Amino acid sequence: MNREAKLLRNPKLLFWGRALTELKTLNGLITLFYLQRGLGIDQVFYLSIVWSITTLLFEIPSGYLADRFGRKRTLLLGLLFLISATIINFQAYNFIEFSIVITLLSAAFSCFSGTEEAMLYDSLKETGKEKDMTHYNGRLHSARHIFKIFLPTIGVLIASQLANWQFNILIGVDLFGAIIAFIVLLFLTEPKHLSSVAEKEIDIFKESFETLKQNPFLFRAAMNKIIIFVSGFLIFRIYQPFLVEKGLPIIFLAVYYFLLHIISFGLQWKIGALEKKFGAPKILNWSAIFSIFGLIILIIVNNPWFLTLAILFVTLLEIGREPVFATAMNNRIKSRSRATTLSNLNALKSFVDIPLLLLAGWLAKIQIEYVFYICLALCLTVLIFFRIKEKDLVETNFNNLEDVDGLVA
Repeated sequence: MNREAKLLRNPKLLFWGRALTELKTLNGLITLFYLQRGLGIDQVFYLSIVWSITTLLFEIPSGYLADRFGRKRTLLLGLLFLISATIINFQAYNFIEFSIVITLLSAAFSCFSGTEEAMLYDSLKETGKEKDMTHYNGRLHSARHIFKIFLPTIGVLIASQLANWQFNILIGVDLFGAIIAFIVLLFLTEPKHLSSVAEKEIDIFKESFETLKQNPFLFRAAMNKIIIFVSGFLIFRIYQPFLVEKGLPIIFLAVYYFLLHIISFGLQWKIGALEKKFGAPKILNWSAIFSIFGLIILIIVNNPWFLTLAILFVTLLEIGREPVFATAMNNRIKSRSRATTLSNLNALKSFVDIPLLLLAGWLAKIQIEYVFYICLALCLTVLIFFRIKEKDLVETNFNNLEDVDGLVA
């Protein structure tokens, strides 16, 4: 198999690697799992703060590691963190033990964050297919849902009594998936990218900040993406106890999870075609507008079935936006500092969500519905201050300006 054929195989390997790391068999009951293991609802939010602090520590170094020593090695390191976290999860029963698990999971995520997109884009670029980034990246994002369509659903059925031995079965499935993902990603081929290894006078870390300074769109787009994501994440943290409290039988959480991920898979699989038909600005802005309507329903309605549909609707809107951002942002980042720059942008999330998670944890302990008001305010903030305009997405492709000398493996 020649080099081009190996590079063309990378998107498929990344797809299956991502799919196997995203089994998340516990997710259908994850908040109920934490509560059963002795945490309070406020501590569930505080675990997310542990995640964010770890992200601040690991996100930028992991991006630099990917640019300096290779995307493949960084992804494999992330999987080692993931495997370790999953093993510890078997015996985690208090906030400190879960904090160790979350720290390792966040470190794993930091190794993947930006690195997957950088590897995908540079693989496509070397083979002349970078214009298909939205298509391939949409499929990569869809990989997060392919096993979630049925595994967390089955997980709800297995652990419907919320017993520890039932939860351990689900953790074991996740561990198996992470080990197989490690084996799959061993077959990745490192794409060529402009690197300071060849041009030592170029500081990729400094260059990544220069890229952000020269392209204010990157900051605005990142804030648009992050704020809506945080809104969706806050809903994810509370929807299980919220719906059960409203009268939804636990077994129907399985139905919800099945619908969420089968629709999400199809949505992200076809997002490239949807972007061509409607345009990126409409997808990004109207998804925020429709999220506002969904949140209003969550605030004023009490019927558990309508609430379930509203949560499904708002969550799908957030999920569908991610691949659209990726193409616009990657087009404005030089390949030699791509992973570092994406990691710098992803690190912004931690600055945004730490105070919001503190507030959400405090309010959820008082009354869980108050979290929806925070989410509504976040969506309004995006539309007022970080709206994406048509002119933002027709600027010169930064990568077309790159000097192609100094390519290294």
